[in-house]
Amino acid sequence: MKRCIKSEYNIGIINLQVNNGAMSLLSPRLLKVLLLLVLAFIILQYSYTTIFEARRIDPLFIVNSSLLARNQFFFMKNRSNYAINKNSVSWTSDGAQMTNALLVDATASQNLASQQTYSSNELCPLIPPNLLGPIKPEKDAPATLEELEHELEAIGALPPSDGQWRPSYCKARDRVAIIIPYRDRAHHLNIFLKNIHPFLQRQQIDYGIFVIEQAGYGMFNRAMLMNVGFVEALKFREFDCFIFHDVDLLPEDDRNLYTCPDQPRHMSVAVDSMKYRLPYSDLFGGVSAMTKSQFELVNGFSNMYWGWGGEDDDMAARLKSVGLHISRYPNNIARYTMLSHRKEKANPKRFEILYSGRKRIKEDGLNSLQYRRLSLIRNRSLTWVLVELAVPS
Repeated sequence: MKRCIKSEYNIGIINLQVNNGAMSLLSPRLLKVLLLLVLAFIILQYSYTTIFEARRIDPLFIVNSSLLARNQFFFMKNRSNYAINKNSVSWTSDGAQMTNALLVDATASQNLASQQTYSSNELCPLIPPNLLGPIKPEKDAPATLEELEHELEAIGALPPSDGQWRPSYCKARDRVAIIIPYRDRAHHLNIFLKNIHPFLQRQQIDYGIFVIEQAGYGMFNRAMLMNVGFVEALKFREFDCFIFHDVDLLPEDDRNLYTCPDQPRHMSVAVDSMKYRLPYSDLFGGVSAMTKSQFELVNGFSNMYWGWGGEDDDMAARLKSVGLHISRYPNNIARYTMLSHRKEKANPKRFEILYSGRKRIKEDGLNSLQYRRLSLIRNRSLTWVLVELAVPS
């Protein structure tokens, strides 16, 4: 009996040794398989998260590589109607060549419009069909506004009047006012206008451009000028979306739609001067979009920020206080080029004012705005409003 037990015990040891040997032979192969499975899972999870976040940010974010491929095909098909400058070519991240949208001449613009099969009463498509995707902004522009408007007219991108344009072949889904706080930046303004008009027209947006200039030489109040722009734009017509735009930022991708989603949107997520990185999560400066109702809900911007800095963080805090959150496109879409410029003098009290910002929402903003309009100029490329701001005692 004891011998049998011992024999069984010895056989068990032999089996165990054999199994361990098999495991040792298979372990490198199993390890490779397991690593490949883990990598595949990570890639799938990342892809799903990216798509999910994009759709969560904005339901209009459905544009993809097939859209760019379709536009490349259209360009090749109609290349005889384009004035191609070999020195003005930009590239997509995957190496596909894209012509600069600003080089489309008047004939090409007419052909783009004739491609549409929509009536003037039918809503424009949810995805604008003529988007190019990544583009290279033009950093040169004529010295005068008159020369610039002549150049815009030559490429078929000059609005009929007052800096306002709408598609004639379909009904735009959005009525957008572009508000630009401004002082002493004439060359930057011309560069901005040269880039932004073709950009917005490819997006089939009903838009108007309002340049709000601060008179005098006192401390610059960007936030107060944006409040003025909101009030003055609504004197012209009913806009439902407002985009507050620094004059020195040029968009690099026309898939960055200049519209207002359900939540306020920070547009200038990735700027070249910041190495295309978002400095902090609550940033709301540079270019931002809000609906009329959202802007009124937070009583506009604070009027207390004289000098550089603070007003955008104040607005971010206002949005949070009423239950809104900041939405963004991915940084490969919301990309901008910043024109070089001299920095404004910083507001030494900005942090102190920011600290008490939420307490002042109801009495500091649109309802406390005081200014005097000194001049109004209506050019075909923009509406220009010169104002004198009331300086607090």
